[in-house]
Parts: sequence; C-alpha cells; structure tokens
Amino acid sequence: MKTDKVITTAVVGSYPKPRYLFPDSGRSLLDSVGAGFWGMRTKIGPKEHQRRLDRAVRLAIRDQVQAGVDIISDGEERRDHYIMYVLRGLEGIDFEHLEEITFREGKYKRMVPVIVNRLTYRQAITVEDFRFARSYARKMVKVNLPGPATVADTIADRFYQGDRERIARAYALVIKKEVGNLINAGCREIQFDDPVLKRNLEAAGQWGIDVLESCVSDYRLEAQFYLHICRGYPDPASEKEGTLYKAPQENYAELLDLLQETSFDIVSIEGAQGSLDLSVLAHAGSKKIMLGVLDVGNNQVEPVGDIAARGREALSYLPPEQLILSPDCGMIELNRDNAKQKLKNLSLAAKLLNREIDGTIGR
Repeated sequence: MKTDKVITTAVVGSYPKPRYLFPDSGRSLLDSVGAGFWGMRTKIGPKEHQRRLDRAVRLAIRDQVQAGVDIISDGEERRDHYIMYVLRGLEGIDFEHLEEITFREGKYKRMVPVIVNRLTYRQAITVEDFRFARSYARKMVKVNLPGPATVADTIADRFYQGDRERIARAYALVIKKEVGNLINAGCREIQFDDPVLKRNLEAAGQWGIDVLESCVSDYRLEAQFYLHICRGYPDPASEKEGTLYKAPQENYAELLDLLQETSFDIVSIEGAQGSLDLSVLAHAGSKKIMLGVLDVGNNQVEPVGDIAARGREALSYLPPEQLILSPDCGMIELNRDNAKQKLKNLSLAAKLLNREIDGTIGR
C-alpha cells in the first residue's frame, strides 16, 4: 500500500560551471570571492556572455531533472560567489577598493568589498534568475540567499563600526525585500545560507537567529524556507596544510534546538564529510532535515547502496516525511559528469528507501 511518508531529494545550491563560462576551478571562485568570474564577460562581450550564462543554467537544470532530483536550483551558474553575487545588487558596498579581512574564526584571509555607506535595496537581484529557471525547469526551483551572520563575517566595513550584529541587522532589513519580491514572482522555495551561525553558538543565540528570522517572518505562510548550515566548503589546500577549517560537528545539536521556534521549515546540514553522528537528528523536532549524504569535495561517486544505508540510519531518528537527501553543500568544486552521477545515485537511493517504506520489496 502506498503511503504519504516519502523521502525526497534536493540540491543545496551550486553546480559545476562549464569551461565555456569559467575555465578555472570552482574553488578559485570561493578563494577569491568571485573576482575572476566576470573576466569572461570582458573577453567575449556582454551579449555572448549572457548567452553562455543562459546555456549553463539550462544545462544545470537538465542534469538535475534527468537525475531525478525533486527540488532543484539554477545551479547558481550566474553567480560569481554565493555571497558576493547578492551583495553586488545592494547599494552602499564598494567592490572597487577591496580590503583584507580575517574571517571564519581566523581561518581565512581574503581581499573583500567594503561597506562604505548605509546598505540599501536598489532593485530585485535574483527574481529574473528564478523566472528563467522556472520557465525552463517546470519543477520546484529553490533560490538561495546569503544569511545575515555569514554576510557580516565575510565583508569589510567602514560604516557600521565593524559591529557584526549591526551589519547583519542592516542586511536583514534590505534582503527581506528580496524575499518579498521572490514570493511575488511565484517562488515558494527560498533558502538562506548561513553557516557562520554554527561557528559561534553564543552569537547565534544572542542575535544571529533573531536577525535571520527577521528576514522571513513576514512571509511565514507564503513560502517554504530552508536554512543551510554546512561546516564549510571543502578546502583541499587547508586540508593539505592540516588546518582545521571546518566548524565543529557537535554544534549541530544545540543549533537545531535554537531553531525550533523559527519560521524555517527545513534545516540543511552536512553529513557526509566527517561521517556525522546521526544521533544529532533526534534534535530535529518539527523541522525537516536536508541531510548531506554526498561528499562535495570528492569526485568519487557514492554507490546507491551506501547512500541508502545512510538514509536508513537517519530513519532511526526521523520519520520519512522529515528526511530530504542531498549533497553536503554546493557542488561547484566537482566536475560535471561526477556531479550528475552523484545526483542520479542520490535519487535512486531515495527511490529504494521509499519502496522499502511502502513494503513492496520482498513481496
């Protein structure tokens, strides 16, 4: 007998960029806050660049749809960086005169743009991206926005006295307008990427979650809201140096407890790299968990049986309807062929688990 208790699948956000759009590695965009992405537009001209962007989005969507993923994205193919792309759409930030900052608890140094005036909202940033993706995909398309605590940790500041809470609150005031515009355009799947919450639980409890909630609370009944909290994009250079750059796994339990009264329906966590102890899922409460079961720092394709086994382990703590299988984070660091096969196996594993739940195996 069929049941309504179904495990679904989703991507987190990014997908590999084709070489005709960006010939370097995806990691280089993360390391340089996206500065090199726009060189192609200068080289080939805006019209041809736009054509290639559209082509890359269609390709990313096609791969996800063919892989059988339930909730997809546009692959973030138009984005230079998962944070900076959105910040470029705001007033008050200088992208020409970069400054060096230390961030992520001192783990990284980067040249980054600078807040030089009050953050203000100029116009919709991701709405046309969503409309294009939806017209081509005809599936549930999720749009990602950077979270306030993560933005405040990733930008230099000469206006808000370097006060991260003030920066986060100022950003939240403007980005909630983007949320409203996305909803008005028909978007019903909106994700905030705010991994910095996991790195500082004291700040998360004092102001981080409150500020994040203010981005979406006015629209609580109008969309499904996701919160992505990975432990940090895979960083081969840091791993080679022996640098402990990832946020601690043990913070997930307390953070899930702190999120229970928020408007976020789904919490996306990293579970593949580091083989997360899934007993943390007992803290999910009423939240759906988007569980990372694909390592996005390794092109090796996980077998369907291994993914399904991880899903069965998660079902020891969650009912099926609260479990979404996904990659750990965005897939920008992978090559396209392996990324697509990983997603195919993800979908096959979910189908296998759902057949088991329906009791059709062995009959």
